[in-house]
Amino acid sequence: MKNNNIALAVIISICSGNLMAQDEINLSAIINVGYTEREDFAGIAGYGVDEHAAGLKQGFWTDHSEISISAPIDDLFFGKITLVLDEHEGETEIELEEAFIQTTGLPYDLSFRVGRFLSNIGYLNNKHNHTDSFADRPLVYRAFLNNHYYDDGARFSWLAPTDMYLEVGTELFKGGNMPAYAESGGIGAHSLFVKSGGDFNIAHSWQLGASYLSVDNDEDACSSHAHEEDLHEDDLHEEPHEDDHESFAVCDFSGSKEYYMLDAVWKWAPNGNYKYQNFTLAAEYFLLQEQGELHHEDDHDDVLTTLEDDHFDDIDVTHKGFYVSSVYQFTPNWAAGLRYSEIDFDEPYSTGFKPKISTAMLEYRHSHFSTVRLQYNYDQSVADFDDEQITLQFNMAIGAHGAHQF
Repeated sequence: MKNNNIALAVIISICSGNLMAQDEINLSAIINVGYTEREDFAGIAGYGVDEHAAGLKQGFWTDHSEISISAPIDDLFFGKITLVLDEHEGETEIELEEAFIQTTGLPYDLSFRVGRFLSNIGYLNNKHNHTDSFADRPLVYRAFLNNHYYDDGARFSWLAPTDMYLEVGTELFKGGNMPAYAESGGIGAHSLFVKSGGDFNIAHSWQLGASYLSVDNDEDACSSHAHEEDLHEDDLHEEPHEDDHESFAVCDFSGSKEYYMLDAVWKWAPNGNYKYQNFTLAAEYFLLQEQGELHHEDDHDDVLTTLEDDHFDDIDVTHKGFYVSSVYQFTPNWAAGLRYSEIDFDEPYSTGFKPKISTAMLEYRHSHFSTVRLQYNYDQSVADFDDEQITLQFNMAIGAHGAHQF
């Protein structure tokens, strides 16, 4: 709790004006609370995941509420810090999700960012959860990216000076956060991305993206939002249901993971005015290649005792997954959406079953700062076990915050 107290003291100091030397400091907060009726999380088809892949918690929850501080530093640099309040085993914890410096005045439309930040891979990953149109992330994000991937590192990107939006960039990361857990203190993950977009006409706009992410997973270096002592089979949501394949813990794999991702978004608004009516169709496709070793602990029962046989299997597997979502805002205050996400795991994680989740939501926005959302999930993450989940979410913004990304 000592680190939590220090972080809270910094926040109080900022709010009281002690650090307000600059006139343009923005201080904002997101309150994200709600209630979910669901069964206990039972895994994702045997694939090793940690607690953040479980989705929304059963009962009342306070999840991913955040406090953000940002400001221009001078004519060349911009800075931002985001603290996230989350709950783990009944205790509220404060996590540093962002703390980065961004250049604002480099020549030739170049940009450099260093610190801790959300990776720019995919469409959803670089967006904060509170900007999503659904209460939780798609199943493919939960399984493959632990909801979203952020890490300590650096980004270098270039924005092309063209009428059509075109951005290319690369990132280098420490590899200290799920889905990466690199043992060395050097570079444990790196990415490449390209994004392009434009307008078909005044009412229709589009964006396409392609991304590549490579991460290292080293044995005995597993790091995630969960505490180290929690990274055991029982706490990593092993499947309690009868199935015909083995379940693996999040740290059982050691080797390299390579992600190939495609994303596409189309938006429509009458006369280009999104305030009163709009429609968004978005989709992302993941291809994940894993090469390395998978740890097994086989039990052999004899008359007197149970013996554990530890061994490693060489694996070279390819997983695939996708989601498609559509959201229609039919009045300035009301919107409805549908989403479908599915994963096709390669053996030995799966023997044919494809986990999937179908989602429907209805939301009311009294203003740009307040959202009340009702969501239904038909969760088929585990074979022979269907879970119907109902969520009532309240997502509120306090203070000035920037415009949402495309």
